Amino acid sequence: MHTKSYQIIASILVVGIIVMIPSAFADTAQVNIVPGAGSSKFCSNTATCFTPSILHVSIGDTVTWTNGDNVFHTIVSGLPYDNKTGAIFDSGTILPANTYSFTFYDAGIYKYSEKVNKYMVGEIIVEPAQASPAVPEFGTLASLVVIISITGVIILGRTFMKS
Repeated sequence: MHTKSYQIIASILVVGIIVMIPSAFADTAQVNIVPGAGSSKFCSNTATCFTPSILHVSIGDTVTWTNGDNVFHTIVSGLPYDNKTGAIFDSGTILPANTYSFTFYDAGIYKYSEKVNKYMVGEIIVEPAQASPAVPEFGTLASLVVIISITGVIILGRTFMKS
């Protein structure tokens, strides 16, 4: 293969990596269940059971709830006494110091609550991602594609340097 061919292939791989990286790794946002939230309704009056109680994220972002309380909690989509409670997500039991994560793929306002302590409520606002150039979506394969591309660039670079 000619040196020019190696340069073209390497350039294509590098451009592919640069274009892919912004969409390959979505953000993770944190919500903390405050200490004492399960034993006191005080946090419901001050909207502090969850910190933050209202969270703005983008489509494709993952929200992780961390149980900072000393009792277990169960986070469910929907508000207390809603007939659709838990229809979108249901954390199951989150033990103290443990987490639950959920990835939001659709824009909208997602209200959620604690299954037992119904006074604990919060809201996730999922907004469309900021306008960006068209980027291929590779989902969970993104990391693998990036690694293969980088390996290809390294191999082609070494081959180019030897010739």
